[in-house]
Amino acid sequence: MDIAELIGSALADGQVLTVPWGIDYFSVVVGVLTGALFACDRKLDIIGTVVLGLVTGYGGGIIRDVLLQDKGVYFTSHPDLILLCIVLCVFVFYFRGLFKHLDAMVFFADALSVGLFALAGASKAYACGEGFVLTVILGAITAVGGGAVRDICVGETPGIFQQSNFYAVAGLGGALLFTVLAYAGVPLVVAGIACVFTVGFLRYWSVYFDWKTRNEADLTPHVARGVGKAKRVVSGVFLQGGDRISVRRQRRRSRVRKGDGQGAAREATCEDEGPEDADRRSGARKGADGGDGAS
Repeated sequence: MDIAELIGSALADGQVLTVPWGIDYFSVVVGVLTGALFACDRKLDIIGTVVLGLVTGYGGGIIRDVLLQDKGVYFTSHPDLILLCIVLCVFVFYFRGLFKHLDAMVFFADALSVGLFALAGASKAYACGEGFVLTVILGAITAVGGGAVRDICVGETPGIFQQSNFYAVAGLGGALLFTVLAYAGVPLVVAGIACVFTVGFLRYWSVYFDWKTRNEADLTPHVARGVGKAKRVVSGVFLQGGDRISVRRQRRRSRVRKGDGQGAAREATCEDEGPEDADRRSGARKGADGGDGAS
């Protein structure tokens, strides 16, 4: 079947989007490759390299199939692909240096595979009739589930839960776009292409511009200040009669209280003064009176 026939059949089918086996294999192989490179960078042995490679490539799909409980598990239905992935992990273990100059290529392939995983998860959930929300969630889980399980296996907090460039956000965005387009009646092949390109776009540009997700942001002080201002307004207007006159009266009372306080402070100061201070003050008054009389 050539490309034209493939696209035509996909456009004619409004319920199920069948991803060609070559593209499906490509996404799994790239996931296995990134997992094997991850294991080599952490100095794991050959068993750890193979296991992490398979976990990264198959983890998201296994979680999706277990949650869907429909049409079997993809991992067990393609034994030839499992053998190919094991051979790839062994090759990476013994020839890690060959991939040091291919970091950019591996990055682009990984971004593409994340998009394909998101498409595979969302399209399968949509075909099973799981509804809008579960279709988006299962698409995102398929996209990033393998990487999360890989990080857990080496005792690290999954990268998707940390402040980092868009990875889970990219997968979630692609799955969301596919689901919206699919439920809007757009042909599934068009929705699938849009999903893959959206994930690749978000993933690439987040690294290029260093866009990162934020960690904990406590908005309590800002909310508390806003609540305090609102409380003062309510207390000053609504609780005091609801008119401006009552507010002015309250302000006038506060000024009177301040004036009484200042007068009391002056009296206390006079009481604390001794006789000499009183004589000095009276002499100053007499001098002032005499000066006025002379003038």
